Amino acid sequence: MKPSRLLLIVAFALLTAGLALYRLGSQINLGLEGTDSTLWEQAPGDKWLYVGGVMMLISGSFSLAAVKIWWRDRRDRRGVEN
Repeated sequence: MKPSRLLLIVAFALLTAGLALYRLGSQINLGLEGTDSTLWEQAPGDKWLYVGGVMMLISGSFSLAAVKIWWRDRRDRRGVEN
């Protein structure tokens, strides 16, 4: 399997997992409307939101790396040098 394709698959998996965790954190925070917010330093769903956001950022870096590798391979096949 080509490295660029593998990186895109990993990026898509991380993006999907990050979106799922982000949604989970949002749903946890929405379920706390009737509770006293002074009991917590932060809402318990915020941790899931942060983890989901970080996973989506990592997914973006993997996809940029895949595009860079794909572009380099494409350029090499055409015979163009730096």
